Amino acid sequence: MRNTYPLVVLLFVCSGQHVLGQAYGELDINNVRARFYANGRVSRDTITGPHFEVPLGSGAMSLYTGGLWIAGQATGGQTRVSKSLYDSFYEMDFYPGPLTNDGSASITQQVSDQYNHVWKVTRTEILTHLSYFDCLNDPNCDVAIEFPGGYTIPAAFLDWPAMGDVSEAQDLYLAPFFDFNADGQYDPTTGDSPCILGDQALYYIFNDHLGTQAGHVPLGIEVRAMPFVYSTGGSALDGTVFVHYHMINQSSQTYTNTMLGFFNDFELGCADDDFIGSDPSRNLAYVYNWDDDDQNCNGAMGYGTQPPAFGMVLLKGPLVDPNALDDPASNVLPNWNGQGFGDGIIDNERFGLEHFMYFNRNTPDNCCNDPYLSTDYYNYLRGIWKDGLTMTYGGTGYSVDPGAVQCSFMYPGSDDPVGAGTGGVVQAPWSETVPTPAAPDRRGLMSMGPMTMEPGEHMDLFFAYVYARAATGGALASVAALQARVDSVRAFASTLPIWNTMEEEYPADCEALATVGVREALANTNLALFPVPASDLVRMNVPTALAGEPLRVHDATGRVVGLHQLVSGMNEIDISALAPGIYSCSVVAERTRHTGRLVKE
Repeated sequence: MRNTYPLVVLLFVCSGQHVLGQAYGELDINNVRARFYANGRVSRDTITGPHFEVPLGSGAMSLYTGGLWIAGQATGGQTRVSKSLYDSFYEMDFYPGPLTNDGSASITQQVSDQYNHVWKVTRTEILTHLSYFDCLNDPNCDVAIEFPGGYTIPAAFLDWPAMGDVSEAQDLYLAPFFDFNADGQYDPTTGDSPCILGDQALYYIFNDHLGTQAGHVPLGIEVRAMPFVYSTGGSALDGTVFVHYHMINQSSQTYTNTMLGFFNDFELGCADDDFIGSDPSRNLAYVYNWDDDDQNCNGAMGYGTQPPAFGMVLLKGPLVDPNALDDPASNVLPNWNGQGFGDGIIDNERFGLEHFMYFNRNTPDNCCNDPYLSTDYYNYLRGIWKDGLTMTYGGTGYSVDPGAVQCSFMYPGSDDPVGAGTGGVVQAPWSETVPTPAAPDRRGLMSMGPMTMEPGEHMDLFFAYVYARAATGGALASVAALQARVDSVRAFASTLPIWNTMEEEYPADCEALATVGVREALANTNLALFPVPASDLVRMNVPTALAGEPLRVHDATGRVVGLHQLVSGMNEIDISALAPGIYSCSVVAERTRHTGRLVKE
C-alpha cells in the first residue's frame, strides 16, 4: 500500500565535523561492528583505520574501506563521475545532506553541516515507543503500571530527518516514518516514530554536489542510505550487514551509459596474504587467504589458522532501461544473473553483477593502478583498464594480445559455468594462484550498467556484506562456506519488504518498508518462531488475524520447501525432513507481509 502521509524533514543542529563528513554510526548488535559515515564512506576512519570488525570483539577487520561510484554521460557527451575512494579531497566526491529538487541539484555548506549526522535506531526502541503511545491512547491501559519507570523518547527519534524543507526546494519525503495519528506531520511527541529495516539500522543522506576534486563536475545525485542488521542469536545473519541505497537524479540532466558501482578495499585481517575472487552466478565479490594461517602484520590483527572468507553480494540491482517487453531469461548478461527476466512482467528487469574488476594500489603499472582521472574511474566501471584495453580472461586479466579473450569478471573460479562473462564461450576455471608477498594489494570494484538516468529518476541498490569461516578444510573451505551463506542470505532477503518494492514507491509506509507496520498489525509484522535452532519442531503463537493463512517455508534458493496452514493459537511445524541450514518463512494476509526465520540444526 502506498503511503499517503506527507513525510518531511526536521532541521536540526549537529556538532561541527570535518567538511568531508566525519560523523558516523556503528551497527553493533549482532556479531559485527560496522561503521558508516555521513558522506557515504564505509569502515575507514581517517586517523584510526578500518572499523569493520567481525567477529565482534575479535579485533580482526575484514574491510579497509568502501563506497559508491556513479558515472554517466551528460548532454554533449561529457563524462561525469562521482566516487568514494578514500577520504582525501581528490578521492572523495560525496558530502552529507539532501539536494534541491528544482533541477539545480544544489546544497549549501550550512545545510550539509546540518546533515553531517548518522541516525541509529533499534527495533526495540520503535516497539517500546509505539507501545507507550498505544497505552496513552487506551483507556484500559495504565501507563504507571506498564511503564513504571516512565518513558523517554530516544534522541534519534526527536531529530529523525523525516521531512524536507519544501520552502528550500527539498523533497517532501526524506526518511520513512510511522505517522501514529495520521495527521501528515512528523512529531514523535505524539507517537510518530522512525521506520527501519532489521533489528538495528543507521540512516543518513549524502550527495555529490560539494565534491572538491579539481575538474569534478557533479551529476547531482542524492543518496539515502540505510545499513541494517539482525540479531538472531547465532545464525548466519549474525555475520551479515545489509545496505540499502536509494538514489535520485536531482539534476536537470539526462545521463546515458550510466554505470553504478561499489568499490571495496577488502583486507581480511592481514592484507599481505589476501586473494580476491568473484562468483558472478551469485553476484558476489570476495576476499580469502592464500594460505591457511592469517598472521598479524602491519599492526593489523590476523585471523589465525583456518581463516575466513568475506565478501559483498548484490541482492537487488538497478532497473534495466524499459523496452515494453518481458525480456527472456538467457545465458547472456544481464539476463543470466539479473532479476525479473522471463517472469511474465514487463519492464521489471534488474541488472545483476555486470563487471568485477580489480586495480592495484601504489604500483608502477600505469595500466592497472589507482584511478586518478574521471576517464580512469569510468573505464574501471566498464571493465576497461586505464590504458583503454578491456579485461581479458586468465593470468592477471591484462593482455596486449589482440587474440586474448575479453571478459567481464576477474577471477570467477568455476562460477561462470555458461561463459556469460566471456561472450558465451565457456572457459577453464580461473583464480589467483601466485602466493607471493610481492603481489600487489588489490582493490575490487563491482559494477552494473549501462543504463539511462532521467531527471528526477530514482534507483535502488541493495547489498549485503557476508562473513563465513569453515570449521576445517583450510582457506578454500571458507570460500565454499561463504557461498552457502550467501545463498541463505539471499533467500532471507527475498522475504524483506523492499525486495519487490519499485523505485517510485520509496519511501513507502511502514507496512512496505519498515520493521513495524500500522498499529493494528503491530504484533503480527514479525513471525516469532522458536526454539532457535531447532531439530524437529518449531512453534509459533498465531493471532486470530492470521488463522487459516498458509505459512510458506523457503530454502536458501527461495524455493518453497514447506507449507503449513495456520490455526489460531499455538502451532507446531514439523521441520524434521529439512536439511540443516537457515530457512525463511512468510505469510501474506490483508496486504501485509509477515516474515520470520528458523534454523534447522
